Amino acid sequence: MADEVIHEVRRVRHEISQRCGHDPHKVVAWYRAFQDELKRSGKYRFLQAEDSPHTGRSRSAAPDRRPVSGTNG
Repeated sequence: MADEVIHEVRRVRHEISQRCGHDPHKVVAWYRAFQDELKRSGKYRFLQAEDSPHTGRSRSAAPDRRPVSGTNG
């Protein structure tokens, strides 16, 4: 049973990627637009990052991506 579910999830994900020309930026944009559509529908509730006990930080606290001093990055 689990294998069929995993296969179906992978099939749908591949189909979405294919529709987006396998461009990761387009895929992310598609998922974000779909999420916005679901939010607008009012049928689903979405947990905000700052409300999640799993993040350990608020949404506004972006990670520091600058290279560490003394490294070539």
